[in-house]
Amino acid sequence: LDLLLDSLSRTEVLVPSSTTIMFRGLSWKTSLPLLLVFLGTSHGFQSPISFRSVVTSHVGQPLAPPPFPCRIPVVYSSSETTPTTSNVESVNQEELGGLDTPAIMKYVVAIGVQLSLATLIFQGLDRLVPLLPFQIPFAVNALGMYFLALKSRVLNPLSNRRPKPSTKEVDGVTKQRTMPTWTPPGFVFPIVWLLLIGPLRAVTSAMIIQKTGVYASSALLSLMLHLSIGDVWNTINNVEQRFGTSVLGVLLVWTSAAFCSYQYYQVLPLAGKLLSLKLIWLTI
Repeated sequence: LDLLLDSLSRTEVLVPSSTTIMFRGLSWKTSLPLLLVFLGTSHGFQSPISFRSVVTSHVGQPLAPPPFPCRIPVVYSSSETTPTTSNVESVNQEELGGLDTPAIMKYVVAIGVQLSLATLIFQGLDRLVPLLPFQIPFAVNALGMYFLALKSRVLNPLSNRRPKPSTKEVDGVTKQRTMPTWTPPGFVFPIVWLLLIGPLRAVTSAMIIQKTGVYASSALLSLMLHLSIGDVWNTINNVEQRFGTSVLGVLLVWTSAAFCSYQYYQVLPLAGKLLSLKLIWLTI
């Protein structure tokens, strides 16, 4: 401790706000209270920085880092000029625990691309169908929406692989996740999606098309938004296995499903009520 306090009397401390607190020439009895006051301010408690920095003394000898967590990099300068951080090792974003901005942008772009492609498909149908000499049957619309909802990930630029029913994991993942006791067995998932949720989406969407007479309606586009968010969530949860992020993502999935059911209800109450049944499964 004496060595550390003695070093503080010859130390310049850099803070992220570019404010420099000078301890040079001060005794440790004076330096210590000043340092404690600084650490108690908002500047001292900015996002933590891992103390893996390379600290160099005035004579160029490396000094061991202090045995306690430090929130600011301490730099020993060999000149009287303004200190720099050139000799401080950069800390990566994972160590800081901050937001992964590139990943967030990747997810947003993927959702935008998928939603845009689905919108173009619906707008194309709205221009093509009126030119046909016959009306598209209800069953054909339902069948088309079934496959579009089931294979929506083909419009997404990311990998949205689904987990295998046997392990609830995607191919290549060997470590089994710990899941809640109420999680249904793996074989239940494809049954629910293929025989319950899939047909619900298909029939209610065909009902909306029959009611509005168009494909690119706000109701159907809200379903495409929900599917886009769900596909990106599969990327986060199953492929990239960012489980902390997937917890927030599943809230967006549930919210977008509720919004979609509301949009359907605004057009046709029965369709909205039927589509809202999938919220029970998403909650489980």
